[in-house]
Parts: sequence; structure tokens; C-alpha cells
Amino acid sequence: MSAKVGVLLSGGVDSAVALYLLIEKGYEVTAYHMKTVRDELYITKQIKHKVCCSPSDTHDAQLIAKKFGVPFKIIHVEDVFKEKIIDYFISENLAGKTPNPCFFCNDYIKFGFVMDVALSDGMDFVASGHYARILNGKLYRALDKEKDQSYFLASIKKEKLSKILLPNGEYSKETIRDIAERAGIHVAKKIDSQDLCFLPDNDFKSFFEERGVKIEPGNIITSEGKIIGKHEGLPFYTIGQRKLGVAAGQKLYVKAKNVEGNFIVVSPLDEVYQNEMKVKSLNIYADLHDEFLATVKIRQKFKEVPCRVKYLKDELKVQFLEPVFAVTPGQIAVFYNEDEVLCSGVIE
Repeated sequence: MSAKVGVLLSGGVDSAVALYLLIEKGYEVTAYHMKTVRDELYITKQIKHKVCCSPSDTHDAQLIAKKFGVPFKIIHVEDVFKEKIIDYFISENLAGKTPNPCFFCNDYIKFGFVMDVALSDGMDFVASGHYARILNGKLYRALDKEKDQSYFLASIKKEKLSKILLPNGEYSKETIRDIAERAGIHVAKKIDSQDLCFLPDNDFKSFFEERGVKIEPGNIITSEGKIIGKHEGLPFYTIGQRKLGVAAGQKLYVKAKNVEGNFIVVSPLDEVYQNEMKVKSLNIYADLHDEFLATVKIRQKFKEVPCRVKYLKDELKVQFLEPVFAVTPGQIAVFYNEDEVLCSGVIE
């Protein structure tokens, strides 16, 4: 009897091809499509960029499941998504940090809530269209380094990896699109999702206003303590940001955000580089020594840098071997040994 796989089918080309590849390998497949926010949101908002989980994605996912004759289940995760992802996004912003909701969505929602539903339905595995590889119970980068998504998957708990299949990790994006064309999958040329599903119009101000969250303006201050203008609210700025809406006579970047005083500190470019950071809320995949060398990414689209790491029970003290631009509290650090993911955590 063939193994049963629940495929997280988003309605995009990647998950569609993952589903197709698993059918070709002889798995018995069921499609699971999740709804993170109510469909009305996409009707009332102007969608600025392609986001996931919209009504059109649901329609595409249904067509894909129908084409391949597999059972199709819609999983409503709106309530748990609000609690675990949207509320976290708001509280982190109010704490002066820059959160990463997609990172935690993989752990709490896709490979959390939805995975639990699929396994309780009798599935042996859960699969997705992410570009990464799981080998011998360990997480590795995808072969296509440009499309690699191991950074975002590094929130998933180690013990779950044995139940997850990532068929796309062995292929390039170009090959995945070619496979989709050859298989007659109608979303072969569909563009990738790139923004937060709960912010389809990218309008942060309306987002907070609609939830009754009051965001106060405050001062913009140089690192010497001189007030040079007003900011519109701390959540609308992040470390390293240059667009400030003030004329300062020189290029200035956000260096720090102060919640207590509700002010932003700005400085010239060279002052926004750091040599060290602390990382907490660890998710560990490998046996870590008290001190070890690794490379680290502090954002998905970020030049990876070598670092020296001290592992102290529940936190890492990280010394970069070259200065790093805009180390941002609330963002995620993922540590690698070549292609293997060692651990991840939240930057303090």
C-alpha cells in the first residue's frame, strides 16, 4: 500500500508541481488548502502585490486538485492565525522590533495546525512546494541557491522533519516551471507571492488604525542627540532604512528605535554596521559546541557572513568576522554549516 501524503496546496506553481511529483512517485495524495484571513479582506483592499491565500488562489488550488483527481480540503486557520501571527506582528511592532510573520507561520500554521489536521486524517507525511531539502532528519538548503527557502523553514521543530517531504528542493525554479508546462498545470507562469497575506495593500497605517492600535508620532534624533524632524510612528521604520522624510543635508539611516522615549536615532551609513549580536528563542537542529564557527543570514535576501558563536544555554552570542549592516531586533538569524541548517533564533 502506498504512503499517504497531505500536500499544502496554495494555488501557486510550486505546490502544484510538488503535488504532481509526489503522484508520479506513487504516493496517495490529498490536497490541503489553508485560509489565513477572511476572503472579504481581498475584496475591500487594493492588492498591491501578489499575496498568498486569496480567493483566486483557492480557485486555482481547486482546479489543480481536480485536474489530478485528488481529494481537496480547505482548512480554516483564521482564528489561530490571528492569535499566533497577526497579534504577534502587532505586539512586536509596538515593542520597537521588526517581526518576521512568515517565519513563524511555517512553524505554527503550515507545519503546525494544518500538519496536525493532515496527520490526524491518517496522512503519513505532509509536503509543500518550498525550496529546501530534508536529508537524514536534517534541514538543508535547496540545490537552487537563488530560490532556497531554508531560511523561512528554520522555524520548524526538528522532530517534525521526518514527517515532511520537500520534493522541489532538488530542482531549480526554471525546471519546476518547465515541469508545470509539460504537465499542463494552468498556473505554470503564475507569479510568486511576495508580501504579507494579511496586508495585501501594504498599508501599515490603515492596518493599525482598523485594529484600534494608536501609533504616536515622535522625534527623529541624530546619534549626537540633535532633533532633526518628526517620525510618523515607530512601526513604520526599520533599522537601516534611509527614507525618513527629513532634509538633513547628508544621507542618514535608522540606527535604533527607542520605545520608551518614542524616538528614532539616525546616523551616517558607517554607524549602522555592527560587529556582534545576541540571538534568543533558539530552534536547534544540530549538536552545538559551546563555541563554533558558522555562516549566518540575518534576512532572507542577505549576504551571508562568517561568524564565531558562543552557545550559552538559551542564547547565542555572535561575533561577525566582518561588519554587518542593519542588524535588526525581531528579525531572524539562521546559522549554516555549508548547506546544513544548524539553528535559528530571534535577534535581540
